[in-house]
Amino acid sequence: MLPTYNIPPIGPRQGKIWGKTQLVFAHNSTETHIIEAKKGFRCSCHSHKFKWNRFVVISGKLEVRVYQDDKVVDITTLGPWQVTDVPPGTQHEFAAMEDTTAVELYWVTLDAQDIDRHGTIGGPLDG
Repeated sequence: MLPTYNIPPIGPRQGKIWGKTQLVFAHNSTETHIIEAKKGFRCSCHSHKFKWNRFVVISGKLEVRVYQDDKVVDITTLGPWQVTDVPPGTQHEFAAMEDTTAVELYWVTLDAQDIDRHGTIGGPLDG
């Protein structure tokens, strides 16, 4: 018998100082949100330990600003149907240059090399 998964309901629309966000899908290692950002506003500068962040602009104009050592190192300006990704551990923020509607996706990438060996070597058990 195949397992049955409970797909979560659409989340409530949440007001933010920069506009609104709403969860539209979350399952396992992914989330999708619709964001509505107001012209002249930005979100807080932040990073995610494990999550990738993808922005897909539907309408308007969004700047995605990437920081290193608290200094802007890259600004990507997105118009309708343009996309950019921000890797885990990267400080970033978005700023609306126009009233903007966008899709924001999060996902976690599993790494087959994600193992730290701690001084032991596999093999037969001694004696």
